[in-house]
Amino acid sequence: MTLAPSVTFSTGHIGELTETLFLRYLMCVRWLWSVVGAILVGVAVGLYFLYSTTEIERALNRGDWVHILFVGEDAKRDGGPEADAIALLGVSPDPEGVVPYFFLSFPPNLLCYREGEWRPLKDLYRPGDPSALISAVGALAEVRVDRYVIADFADFEAFVDAIGGIEIAVEKNLSYVDQSQGLVIDIPAGKQVLDGKHALQYVRYREGGDEYGRLRRQQKFLQAVAEKLRARGLGAAKALIKLFLNGKVETDIDFLEAVYLARRLWAAPLERRLFGLVPGQASTDGLKPDFVGLRKILTGWAEEKRFYTRDEVVLMVLNGSGERFLARRTGIWLEGRGFRVAREGWADRRDYTQTVLVALTDDERKKGLILGVLKLHAPSVEVVPAAEFSGALPEPVPEGVDFVVILGKGFRLGG
Repeated sequence: MTLAPSVTFSTGHIGELTETLFLRYLMCVRWLWSVVGAILVGVAVGLYFLYSTTEIERALNRGDWVHILFVGEDAKRDGGPEADAIALLGVSPDPEGVVPYFFLSFPPNLLCYREGEWRPLKDLYRPGDPSALISAVGALAEVRVDRYVIADFADFEAFVDAIGGIEIAVEKNLSYVDQSQGLVIDIPAGKQVLDGKHALQYVRYREGGDEYGRLRRQQKFLQAVAEKLRARGLGAAKALIKLFLNGKVETDIDFLEAVYLARRLWAAPLERRLFGLVPGQASTDGLKPDFVGLRKILTGWAEEKRFYTRDEVVLMVLNGSGERFLARRTGIWLEGRGFRVAREGWADRRDYTQTVLVALTDDERKKGLILGVLKLHAPSVEVVPAAEFSGALPEPVPEGVDFVVILGKGFRLGG
């Protein structure tokens, strides 16, 4: 019988084997912990993005627009609080795009079709339950309204006073008395600082039922507020944060969302092309939406394009040639060709050698519309941005004016 050969391990061999096994064990442990670590890091990153970002931020990161309804509430109305100001803020997923946001104002008396009848938007508002108004605004704009903000007039006054008032050029004397509402408005024309009380009067003033003039003043005031907040930085913004923290503003935007939106919009341009009014058409029932006009505005923003018709270009026409009645005749002539003329008058001097177009907007499409007409009737037209114009314009320039046309030597009407 043959015995299996014996195997002899020396102490040195055993030591080498033990060391090898131990090293392999360490490698396995390291690999295992690497895998576990990677998994934990992935989970941590996922949890961070899931819980540290707000719902609004996640929607924007997905490429969706976010829409927020703003309501200015008149709590002192007979019969209960009423929506006296209604607007929609759209925030673009591309903060660096041509249209980083838009602000669309709705006439409160604009009719919408609800439950088989035409009803004013303001009649749909219910304190504590803005759902019907949210639904109506979303249907008119064909968007999903994600959040809402409601502030009453007392909050508005307190906020304006807290930031030291707002400087604004009042375009004309504003005078109005409504005993039924206890409303007395008396604001002189000219540049001035409005406190909370007079600021509220300014944004509420409506002359002869001109709702759109009131909406333009509200947007002008809003832009002035934004400019002041930016100029003063966090110090001025504290007043707004205080209102939010004290619960003075009714909203479903949480604090982190508010901070995120403020940071996102802080540096966005304050350009008039980003502010719009829902167009309406007079009818026997009241003011009905101009759906074609509204769709044009919204599509232009969504596609980062803007198409204008002549009636969307607002002009002030001044006589700089000395020829009698030239500004008046030209204003009538331009209105006959579809432009809107806010004012006519004399220029700062009467020896302009050429026609000058002073641009208060940088919108090239609007400029193209008026230039195309002026160049047919003037030997030459000089275009000057308002900031670079060395002459003097009448004060104040009417609200909404895009261009000041100064008629110079050689301008002739015809055609």
